[in-house]
Amino acid sequence: MADIDSINELVGNKEFDEAAKLIEPALQAEPDNIELVKLAGLIDVNLEKWFTARNYFETVVKQLPQDATAWFYLANCYNQLADFISAKNAYIKVIDLRPEYTEAYQSLCVVLLKLNQPSDAVSIAARANIIDPDNYLYDFVIGTSYMKLKEFEKSIEPFERALEKSPDNVGIYNSLGTAYMATSNIEKAIKCYEKSLELNKENPMGYFNIGSAYQIQHNHEKAVEYLKKAVELDEEDESFKVALGMSLVKMERFEEAADIYKKLLVFHPEKDNYKYNLVTCYEAMGDLQTAIKMLEGMVYLNQKFLPPAQKLASLYIRVNQLSKAKEIYDNILLKNSPTAEIIHQYAILSSNLCDTDTAEKMLKKVIKMNPDIAKAHKDLGIIYLNKRLFDYAEDEFKTAMKLAPNDFEIIFEYGNFLYSVSKNNDAERYYQEALDIEPDNILALTFMALNKLILNQLDASKEYIMKALKINHHHEYILFCAGRILYARKEFEEAKRYLIKSVEQNPDVETQNTLALTYYELGEYPQAVNIFNNLLTKHPQNVSVLMSLARCYAKMKDNDKALEILDKVVEIFPDDEEAHEMIRKLS
Repeated sequence: MADIDSINELVGNKEFDEAAKLIEPALQAEPDNIELVKLAGLIDVNLEKWFTARNYFETVVKQLPQDATAWFYLANCYNQLADFISAKNAYIKVIDLRPEYTEAYQSLCVVLLKLNQPSDAVSIAARANIIDPDNYLYDFVIGTSYMKLKEFEKSIEPFERALEKSPDNVGIYNSLGTAYMATSNIEKAIKCYEKSLELNKENPMGYFNIGSAYQIQHNHEKAVEYLKKAVELDEEDESFKVALGMSLVKMERFEEAADIYKKLLVFHPEKDNYKYNLVTCYEAMGDLQTAIKMLEGMVYLNQKFLPPAQKLASLYIRVNQLSKAKEIYDNILLKNSPTAEIIHQYAILSSNLCDTDTAEKMLKKVIKMNPDIAKAHKDLGIIYLNKRLFDYAEDEFKTAMKLAPNDFEIIFEYGNFLYSVSKNNDAERYYQEALDIEPDNILALTFMALNKLILNQLDASKEYIMKALKINHHHEYILFCAGRILYARKEFEEAKRYLIKSVEQNPDVETQNTLALTYYELGEYPQAVNIFNNLLTKHPQNVSVLMSLARCYAKMKDNDKALEILDKVVEIFPDDEEAHEMIRKLS
């Protein structure tokens, strides 16, 4: 006969290995002894042999279906073996047999949360609260259940009750803080998280929670302070590093952020989001070639992941590799169902590549997909304007204005349209509206200056162009416009200075011609002649340049050379009265 007393004594002394040695031969001798079977199950539970323990207790409850303790241990076995449905049913059986069995309520609540049945968990926890009102766990379960149900407001009160019952519980403070966060009560959330840290300064989750709260407040300096501490305490948790990287990026501490993403990629080289974030850092640091190289690899491996492809195309545009950018967009359009936004980007790129027909076609497609994209109407208006389809252009600009009446780009481009069709008084109104939005925008200042020049408001024209130059005194087009305006004001010496700087950057025909005319007005005829002759090497039939050159030779008293040039003018344009008049005077 088995020595049950000796086995019980070993169990009582927690000598479970020794007890197991005795229970095995005892069971072999008396396999139908239900007390021995129950004892064997208890020993295996303590030895965490959940599978065999489950078998023992299943045998017990078949023979002793009213044994609540056996049902409880069986439920624990199911729970440990992740058979949560069986665990739930077993715990319910325990409660049916012994309604005051508080441990069963606690375990059942946990299982119901694992089964994602928060409403049932609330019901069970509420029942248990009546039986065991001093136990914080039930209020904690109710609060957690409401969080799972996304009824965050309802979760706060039970968490607060749990905290009254267990005032030094770190977990409750963290959960209550999360509930406050979810209800946008960030200050209260931070106080809860700070209290949890007072209770346990080595808890990385507490630092992470406070850091996350400061991120929501856009206080990234404080967020970094706490998130760094979380990473120091737990270097294994990726979420801590990801959050830290995000705040570092927001603070434009790109080198530190890049270091975070590099470390994350060492352990997870397959994660495209880490690569993409690292690319963003390289881009911000100006290392475009490294960013492009990484993106090329990402796009090659995963052509369905659109953000890297779009980013790669944008970087190709920045390094003036427009054809490569177009290849990327061609591929996106071919292999995906592109959004209106992507098609819009493709249209802008096509326009930059002077493929205005494709750009026009794509913009019309964008507008068909989403007629409310104001900038698509604006961009289509620009194309129509360049094609001199003024009525169509005006319709698109007006539609864009209706959709986005306060958008700087749209207001500015509508002003440009009015300037182009010589409605300069109307253009002035819209340039002013654009400047009211962005007072330091150099293009708006420059075009306002040019518009004032057309309106013969030369003082105002100079004032605006000088504002633009103060902001960017190296921009070749602004320098040219300044020279042109000062030329119109007959301030030739100052005009010369700006035009020389502009020509050094961009020796186009118009800038060189204006500089040569300025030299002429200053009486510096040899310099003017050099420029006019240089222009004629590329445009030998340009009557205006030929006439300017003839005037220079006339001023230099080289009548023969002047007449030679004038003969060319009348050969090209026989009806040029000014040329014939000069020939008569110089002959």
